[in-house]
Amino acid sequence: MMRTAIDWTLLIVALLLAVIGILLIYTVSPTSRFWTKQAIYLGVGLVAMFIAWRIPMRVHYSIGWIYYAILIVLLGAVLVQSGEVKRWLNLGFVSFQPSEFAKVLMVFAIGRFLYDHKREIETPKVIIGAILLTAVPFAIVMGQPDLGTSMVFTAILVTMLYTAGLQEITLLILASPFLSMVSAVHWIPWAIYFVLLILILWFTRTRLALFLPVIIVNLALGVLTPAIWRSIHDYQKERILVFLDPGRDPFGAGYQIIQSKIALGSGQFWGKGFMAGTQVNLAFLPARHTDFIFAVLGEQFGLIGCTIVLALFAVLFYRILRIADEARNLYTRMIAIGCGSILFFGAVVNIGMVSGVMPVTGLPLPFLSLGGTSLISSMFIIGLLQNIYAHGVEGP
Repeated sequence: MMRTAIDWTLLIVALLLAVIGILLIYTVSPTSRFWTKQAIYLGVGLVAMFIAWRIPMRVHYSIGWIYYAILIVLLGAVLVQSGEVKRWLNLGFVSFQPSEFAKVLMVFAIGRFLYDHKREIETPKVIIGAILLTAVPFAIVMGQPDLGTSMVFTAILVTMLYTAGLQEITLLILASPFLSMVSAVHWIPWAIYFVLLILILWFTRTRLALFLPVIIVNLALGVLTPAIWRSIHDYQKERILVFLDPGRDPFGAGYQIIQSKIALGSGQFWGKGFMAGTQVNLAFLPARHTDFIFAVLGEQFGLIGCTIVLALFAVLFYRILRIADEARNLYTRMIAIGCGSILFFGAVVNIGMVSGVMPVTGLPLPFLSLGGTSLISSMFIIGLLQNIYAHGVEGP
């Protein structure tokens, strides 16, 4: 049966976040057209949401591989453009960021693949196949270069694999190379991690045929991490180092984090008031329309304003989980979780970046940051979730 009701809580929360974003963009530069453009983007986003709501999910399932081809073409088209940073596709009459749409298309492609192999989810063929499908767009986006967005593809893969039925120990094994590289910043944390990995694999009775390759791969990555570190871009190294110590370059790479923390802290409990933020008005805070919009919120509306926005995001993610739980078939459940992971990862990483607990990655804050592509794709996701809420009982 089809539910005719709309998930009003999900819709209202998404609209409230988008309106708050428009108001914050207005406070940053009331004389510019940024806030009016964002309002227009919201209107287009509502149209995209309606379209996503009305297209049956079985249509998305049937053309999942076409979506994958489209996302590869879109991402590849960006790389052929000139310039060192290639994240936008300019068609003359309009420019947009293909990677924002590619995230949603990737959810459909992975969802189609995992649903077709739902009875073999624990087999190496399916796991490796899903990883290879994700590795292609991941590599292309890394070449733009855009580390933050490329990590979103990883988040989509992990959450959808888990939703499809992959066991926790298998996910740990898949994540172990990354964890090995992160812990290898010093030999002591890496040694602790390596011993813990061996103990976990031993007590979960991992087969010897899997146990040995996992140990060898993690050992090799622990040794090779210094060479991998030397191969990444200088600005990416600097972001990580500045994240650990912003004071090492207070007027360069550390400037954004320092000014963001000042803006957040200066708002205190109640904030400085609407359009009264000094860090914003005096233009000390960079990227205040986009990546650091949460710092604008903190300076003007303080802890109260930040708490309200965080509460809205919490309600949003709760409703997404409820919709996924009630979807009643694996494909729509995976789509709901995959789309939710896009919004969740973007919100957590952006807010963590602004508050200084995560490195600067350039991910926009969903619904709030200035950007037509981001807002339209976020509203499209809301439409998909409404679709699953209403039609989730139907199979693809």
